[in-house]
Amino acid sequence: MKFLYTTLFLLLSFAVFSQKWISPNFGNHRLDYRDLGYPGVTEIPADNSRISALLSGQDGYVYGATSGKQAYLFVFDPYINKVRPLGQLPKAQGVHHAMVQDAEGNIYLGTGLNLLDEIPLTRDFPGGHRQIEHQLWKDIKHYHADYAGGRILKYNTKENREKVSLIEDQADVEELGVVIKNNSVYTMTMDQQNQLIYGITYPDAHFFQLDVQSKQMVDYGKLLDTLIFSGPERSWRSVPRSLVCLDDGRVLTAANDGLIAIFDPKTKAFEYTNMRLPGEYWESWNYTGYPVVEQLIIAPDKVIWGSTSDGFIFKIHLDEGKLIDLGKPRVSRRVRGMTLGQDGNLYLIAGELGQPGKLFSYDTKANNGFTNWSYLSVDHSPYYAKRAYQFDAMTTGSDGTIFIGESDRRGKLFLFIPGGEIFEGGLNPKNPR
Repeated sequence: MKFLYTTLFLLLSFAVFSQKWISPNFGNHRLDYRDLGYPGVTEIPADNSRISALLSGQDGYVYGATSGKQAYLFVFDPYINKVRPLGQLPKAQGVHHAMVQDAEGNIYLGTGLNLLDEIPLTRDFPGGHRQIEHQLWKDIKHYHADYAGGRILKYNTKENREKVSLIEDQADVEELGVVIKNNSVYTMTMDQQNQLIYGITYPDAHFFQLDVQSKQMVDYGKLLDTLIFSGPERSWRSVPRSLVCLDDGRVLTAANDGLIAIFDPKTKAFEYTNMRLPGEYWESWNYTGYPVVEQLIIAPDKVIWGSTSDGFIFKIHLDEGKLIDLGKPRVSRRVRGMTLGQDGNLYLIAGELGQPGKLFSYDTKANNGFTNWSYLSVDHSPYYAKRAYQFDAMTTGSDGTIFIGESDRRGKLFLFIPGGEIFEGGLNPKNPR
């Protein structure tokens, strides 16, 4: 009898603890996660499991890539409700927001070093005006000094999607060439009609084009003319983390001075608009500091939704030449991931490096502000539970599920099912605790 009472006490204590531990703002059955493979057999190793790119495939599968000592490719298979690793990506430590898909369903990955890693910084150096930034730039260049350059890899989903890969297996990819020496691929977009990939490199911020049929690479030179170290991760150079291809083949991003710029393939040049990113700006005697773009998404109605390194959300009506600042959901900087849901809501993870990311949504139809879904904590005890902190990729599945890639060690693929009720004040009024 004493054993029974002790067991009941422990179970009740655990239940109370779990209620306080999980997210208090929504029904926790709407949140879950998946391991990146079968533990001990196919699971991507902890040091290589930081999810840094996600893409919702035309075939209904969700594809992802990791960063670490070795980059991996993986797929979420909705028919078995599991993640299957697809092998190591050759000569790659990471894939940073650089996955695109062509009209036939083939996936292209831009590889590089692990850009989620902390670079070694010099501690002792001379003082003086802007010496910190000058030394940061030297350290970043040194980090990439011996790097041959990021590659573009092609993955045929129809031929390889069902293959089973073990931890040491290589992904079945075709290499299309090195982009820029001493640079990683930082972000990409694709003109599906003309079979052209556009991208930006890191750290030199070169804008490039790849014809995937001829494998011809074109380097259009540096997108940015100023070294800026803004945003919460100040040890990295501020380079745009997103760009989008418009219906007419032009490419839109934010470049110098936070201005929206559009590349015209006919003139082979960028045209700057009067639209400027919202955020913090500051001026010095010889340069201007400005935020950079984090995500850009084109909605079905052609409105472009975006986010900044300062944590602001905005939308662009390109035909009107108008950028509208929608504010920021959180005081802290960075929008770490964003996707447009099938319900018309933007879903995003906000928060700086070193603090837990929070899930927010924004109703793009009603334009009535942000909804705070709180932290991402899964509690399916006594079977498994996890509280997550860092994320760097999001996408919307074919059924409307929001997929969120954890970018901490032992990263998991989180699944959030939109809908349901927000518990105002952190408590469900129908079931107060």
